[in-house]
Amino acid sequence: MRRYDVVVVGAGVAGLLASYELSRRGFRVALIELKPEKKIGEKVCGDAIGEHHFMEIGLEPPKIGEDAEGIFRGVRVFSPKEDKHIVAEGRGYALNRYKFGRRLLKISLDAGTELFAEHRFVKPVVEGSWVRGVVVLTPSGSEEFRARLVIDATGVPAAVRHRLPQSWWVSEDVPREDFNTTYREVWEVDMELDTDYADIFLNAEVAPGGYWWFFPKKKNVVNVGLGVQLKEGAPNPMHMFMKYLRKRFEKKIVRVLHGGGGLVPTRRPIPCMVWNGFAVVGDAAATANPVHGGGIGSGMLGAHLAAKAIAGALESGEPSIERLWSYPVEYMQKYGAKQASLDILRMFLQKLSNDDLQFVFDVGAVGGSELLDIGYRGELRMSILTKLSMGLRMLRRPSFLTRVVKLKEYMDRARNLYLDYPRSPNEYEKWRVEERKFFSEYRRWLEEQ
Repeated sequence: MRRYDVVVVGAGVAGLLASYELSRRGFRVALIELKPEKKIGEKVCGDAIGEHHFMEIGLEPPKIGEDAEGIFRGVRVFSPKEDKHIVAEGRGYALNRYKFGRRLLKISLDAGTELFAEHRFVKPVVEGSWVRGVVVLTPSGSEEFRARLVIDATGVPAAVRHRLPQSWWVSEDVPREDFNTTYREVWEVDMELDTDYADIFLNAEVAPGGYWWFFPKKKNVVNVGLGVQLKEGAPNPMHMFMKYLRKRFEKKIVRVLHGGGGLVPTRRPIPCMVWNGFAVVGDAAATANPVHGGGIGSGMLGAHLAAKAIAGALESGEPSIERLWSYPVEYMQKYGAKQASLDILRMFLQKLSNDDLQFVFDVGAVGGSELLDIGYRGELRMSILTKLSMGLRMLRRPSFLTRVVKLKEYMDRARNLYLDYPRSPNEYEKWRVEERKFFSEYRRWLEEQ
């Protein structure tokens, strides 16, 4: 039996950052990872992240030639016909995802984290209403890691929290339709790339319930992929990729450098992120952005806030749910409320046809600053409704305006609901009833449209 202050299960971005922040505070941390050490940092994703995420948590931004391959000036979002686009300015990075992960691993190990690679999580150690450690399968057998607190950073599987008693708030499952399934490839290409912008394409035929992307990494390398909503009857994203994207660019592709797919939680965060001796971070807590699916920045933010709350709880006594509660409260204020609002928008967008999406672009309803408001704050400006109203009067589509007005109302209500996240566990169940009621109401309204 091994004993630690904290055991972190999963060496993705969130797990690595949480390990680093707790180790540098002087706590004894064990990091459990299924992969071999040399593969830590490998991840299939879009590889793009905004610079503001690093500023927010005080982490040094990536460097070109080390853990980044390019710098973006902003994001362009294209209409289904690709004849119109919106530009949202804002500095970001095209990461070298492997080297970025290696950087986080190095600072974590340098701070004192003990890595246990090629160790498979088996089950949590539960005593009464507390998590007291984990059982893992090692290369030589089974072993128990005891800890004052366990962090689940296992990504989409949420392997630890899904093995906890079902009556615990933190073990609640995420519905299948709240995920996007993705496939992407990294290409070396023979074409001129505009490396200043990361491009997103809205097209309900190519990527139903999601979008497809074209993210240049450097002058002749690009990350291209798509995501589709995971629901009954959904197409295979790899098949859609080959049919629409590989075929479209096949004459320009010199070679495929890497390919792969995965799942992304595209929804609001799980309602409860802590328990006695337990916390959840990253994709295991569904912290990715519901609209664009980016989860690196929000995963780091969640890990940063969790580490702060955990450190305070460990220093003041036992890490009870009450002492850990500041983590979800602060997360909801900084990001979760926006996620809830964008979750409303995500479900609305997934119901729109290409004609509806194209119309929004044709009337110029959303500009760059308005897109930034949606992205950074999860808010729809009244100016969008004004421009839609003018366009709809000309095209005689008043029902669409009515729907968007209602959408704004629901987005504002969702944001306020999560800003009013309970300040203590004693108020949680009452809030959760209201939260369920609100989202059930919204889904009924969507089904009637």
